[in-house]
Amino acid sequence: MPNQTKKSHLILAVSAAAALAVGSILAGIRPQGWGLWTATANAAMGGHPTAPIDPSLVSSAESLSEAFQAVHHSIKNAVVNINIIKTLQGPMQNGIGPLNLPPGLQKMLPPGAFPLIPPQGQSAPAEKIYGTGSGLIISPKGYIVTNNHVVAGAQSIKVTLANGRVYKATVIGTDPKTDLAVVKINAPDLTYASFGNSHDMKVGDWVLAFGSPFGFKHTMTQGIISAKGRKNLDIIGAHNPQLQGLTYQDYIQTDAAINPGNSGGPLVNMKGHVIGINCAIATNTGSFNGIGFAIPSKEVKYIAGQLIKHGKVVRGYLGVSIADVRHEQIHKVAETFGYKGHHGVLVEQVDPSTPAARAGLRRGDIIIAFDGKKIRSMNQLRDDVAMTHPGKKVTLGLFRNGKKLSLTFAVGTQPATLAQVEMGGENIPGQMAHSDSLGIAVTAVTHNLARSYHMAAPHGVLIKTVNPNGVAASVGIRPGDVILSVQGHRVNSPAEFVKALHQVNLTKGIRLSLRSPNGVERFVFVQKSH
Repeated sequence: MPNQTKKSHLILAVSAAAALAVGSILAGIRPQGWGLWTATANAAMGGHPTAPIDPSLVSSAESLSEAFQAVHHSIKNAVVNINIIKTLQGPMQNGIGPLNLPPGLQKMLPPGAFPLIPPQGQSAPAEKIYGTGSGLIISPKGYIVTNNHVVAGAQSIKVTLANGRVYKATVIGTDPKTDLAVVKINAPDLTYASFGNSHDMKVGDWVLAFGSPFGFKHTMTQGIISAKGRKNLDIIGAHNPQLQGLTYQDYIQTDAAINPGNSGGPLVNMKGHVIGINCAIATNTGSFNGIGFAIPSKEVKYIAGQLIKHGKVVRGYLGVSIADVRHEQIHKVAETFGYKGHHGVLVEQVDPSTPAARAGLRRGDIIIAFDGKKIRSMNQLRDDVAMTHPGKKVTLGLFRNGKKLSLTFAVGTQPATLAQVEMGGENIPGQMAHSDSLGIAVTAVTHNLARSYHMAAPHGVLIKTVNPNGVAASVGIRPGDVILSVQGHRVNSPAEFVKALHQVNLTKGIRLSLRSPNGVERFVFVQKSH
């Protein structure tokens, strides 16, 4: 990254020098033959100029350009550049960061989380990096929203306004689960942004991205909304495994150019309203490849408000693992419980000693309403619960065993992190079974393995191998998963597993209950084609 930044600056310097040289020639010297470029001379040579463009043909394009310019004029003074200094607890490699980069970082690099070349004539100590990002002024009191990964761990934060004024900033609060943060400066006469409703935006709508890509301050790029509701990207969890399972992902995808340094800058609609905060890109090169992501404004407003008011975000908590019934595989699982609806969420696991467990929620329940509001998707329920104040009583509408019922209980407080569990255990010779129909081999669950999976006692069978071309692999079953039950019948040995398979019809489809190495349980619907 630093090399790329330096190269960009060199190209600009060469271009500027060339322009100065040409300017000197044109201003100070009149080359021989200058008279050849007169209208009379051109006419004598029989040539003709390029054809003029019919203004009616370009009026729409000019109107669009004027609209872009109007949005730029409206928002530009609310966008800031953020420069930080961080101290790394590790060696640098070619000046681009620590050697122990998280898995997948090269393919999902958060813009802004890279060191810039130190100021000319200075050399950065090996343990320090200079980072740049962007931010958005959201209050006349000097509150600025940005990304958590821009300011987290910074020893120094400086904010540069559009007019060139520079201020020291202090961190008001951070929320790693959404990758948002709020910092504050003490400055007079600030221009602050207005938020729009990200929910109302449609795929294909024009948007403009603002920020400081590669340190080039106050840059605007244009594009459209390419998609909405992007999730399962693991942008945050890849960099902080302790947050896996607790992050909030509902990104806007855009093809407006976003590059390292754009992080924390706004994504703006054609009314000049902020509908997202730029946060990440999908890339194989470390720079823009046509796919960028922004956090929706609805979430930004809520999180920023919580950070300004409390310095942190306190979220409601049920203590369940859930899956979206709209997904084809999950819908098939739900049908095995007798559910015929197309919306709602399936409860795949109820964690012990949680509000959900104490209220009597069970695995296999389907949540269809939350406090009187119909549940359409997993994201909706997750957000509704998170935005419920801990201690407040809520009512869940459920489908269980062919009937509808409700449970009323108090929401808990979401924990800060999830404990990560490493897979362990040993094989027991002679206790292996193969299922050619599923394409897997299983063995018994040992006491050591049960402890590492946070089981009270050994139960289920451990999947040792998975045929990559088999039925199990096609639905995401992996080695290391533990099969707890087959069509509701618990299995505690390879022999019981084989017996359970003989009692079901795989061509009609069966429901398997699985437990992952990190302790998360889920249902999978498996069906063998005729």
